[in-house]
Amino acid sequence: MITEKKPSETREKVDAMNQRAFEIRNSDTQQAIALSQEAQKLSMEINYPEGKATALANEGFCYVQITNYELALEKLFEALPIFEGLKNEKGIANTQYNLTLVYFRLSDFSKGLDNITKAISYYYKVNDKPNVARCLFQHGYLYLYLKDTASGLEYFLQSLNLNRELNNKEGEAAALMGMGQGYTDQHEYEKSKEYLIQSMELREKINDKRGHAAAMNAYMTLCCNTGNYEEAEKISLKGVKLATELGDKMGICRFKKDLGNIYLRKNKIEEAERVLLEVLENAERINFRRAILTVHYALSEVCEKKGDYKSALQHFQLFHKMDQETAGTDAAMKAKSMQLVNKIENAQKEAEINRLKNVELKNAFDIIAEKNKDITDSINYARRIQQALLASDDMLKRNFKEYFVLYKPKDIVSGDFYWAVEKNGCFYLAVCDSTGHGVPGAFMSLLNISFLNEAISEKNISNPNEVFNHARKRLVENISSDGAQDGMDAILLKIDNNKLKHEYSAANNAPIWVKDGKMLELPYDKMPIGLSDKKNSFKLEAINAEPGTILYFYTDGFADQFGGPQGKKFKYKQLQEKLLAISDKPLAEQKNILEETFENWKGNNEQTDDVLIVGIKI
Repeated sequence: MITEKKPSETREKVDAMNQRAFEIRNSDTQQAIALSQEAQKLSMEINYPEGKATALANEGFCYVQITNYELALEKLFEALPIFEGLKNEKGIANTQYNLTLVYFRLSDFSKGLDNITKAISYYYKVNDKPNVARCLFQHGYLYLYLKDTASGLEYFLQSLNLNRELNNKEGEAAALMGMGQGYTDQHEYEKSKEYLIQSMELREKINDKRGHAAAMNAYMTLCCNTGNYEEAEKISLKGVKLATELGDKMGICRFKKDLGNIYLRKNKIEEAERVLLEVLENAERINFRRAILTVHYALSEVCEKKGDYKSALQHFQLFHKMDQETAGTDAAMKAKSMQLVNKIENAQKEAEINRLKNVELKNAFDIIAEKNKDITDSINYARRIQQALLASDDMLKRNFKEYFVLYKPKDIVSGDFYWAVEKNGCFYLAVCDSTGHGVPGAFMSLLNISFLNEAISEKNISNPNEVFNHARKRLVENISSDGAQDGMDAILLKIDNNKLKHEYSAANNAPIWVKDGKMLELPYDKMPIGLSDKKNSFKLEAINAEPGTILYFYTDGFADQFGGPQGKKFKYKQLQEKLLAISDKPLAEQKNILEETFENWKGNNEQTDDVLIVGIKI
């Protein structure tokens, strides 16, 4: 005869399964998930809501560990209202703590702060010291993110001491790792090494494989910061193996991302590219945004080193876009973190609340300064890419006996550019003004350069007008229909050294011809390269370029500059008169005169636009 189990016995079984799932959640995550699911099933059979909620929370945490954040949120949000209905404050706190982990890993710090604030207030309320220690640990990482390393170390130390008091080895190992990372940020590398080694040894001793992998990753960062790339590479390869065994997709991405950067620093460009592209694919699959952002930046460096500036631009644009989105997230996070001190209520002493207020006010300014620095660094990197694509002095010297380039970007980067290429015995020089200035103008200029180069170097298009037709077609294909002004005004000169022949095409900009004190404005098409009402083919023009002829190509920045005694524009007529007046002087001297003229006219006014003038003597 089969005896049916009493509900109390089944509850005990559910509780035991939940306890076991909690204990092995780090060391055997898949088994913990299976136990949690079985516990949910039994709980529903005997109408045991607390057992079900606990099992859901355990399962949700396991999904956090294997980076399945969608399922993690689903399970945790299913558990939370059950705990709230039961007024189970510890269950509510645990669930909100686990939600914090999800949101922090998704870089949604605003929601993460909401949840950890509620969690810590409940933990203080029920005097749950082990979980207070966990929250202190998470606060430590929050302050590291906010670049307040001193406060971060203080929280890690509080967590370390409390975990040691409780004999919680897992929490102790985590706090040791946090201390190590904090000292890495402060460049106190000996202290960092000491704490990280302690963390790795302790985590290995207690068989905390996921924690051990995290500590290895932190130690690898230390090795990179101290230039020990050989050791960093060894640790990274071990870390990839361990994370793979654990099914830790985020961990695999972290280790491989750092491995790609190590290869980049060691100038192993092909290996770096292979690894980073693999990381990018995997990070996009699991929505690991922070990894995606940093990998795009690393790939832009890889492509720059390969000379693939078009791909470098594409990766940099994606990095820049995500970086700006993160800046917005940071602003939201700061607004929420300023509310933190008001939400802790009676959970901490008044002195601690006041200290947090002061730290938050300081950090509000520090974050803005740091973000401005990050943006400036990013723009400086864009400038490096742009400058690498401009016509080099060596190339210009090979093709002109005498020349000058007056190039004055309004901002760090420019929408104006001068570009050159040699192909099949011909020399091509482009002087162009892309839509906009600053970062938007720079992005357009790099796109325009890529299409000009594609036409001449890849498609073997030789006539300047056909090059412009191709560039216009590519621009129309690649810019949105509402971007009617996107494109460029441009002049493209072709010198056929075999036939001593000079041809050009000009879009919305007229070349200037000067010989023996006479000046001519040469013909040009009154339409830009890009979306326009006019869709005619560009014209090919020939130049009567006798020896001693000077050609001037310029954009609109000089003529449009406000200044002078009445604050008016310099204007094209005055610029052309100036060019004619100085045309008998050496071109190097002409450049100096033009630069001095521009600065005197501008005076204390802000520069209006990018400025570019190129002068060449045939």
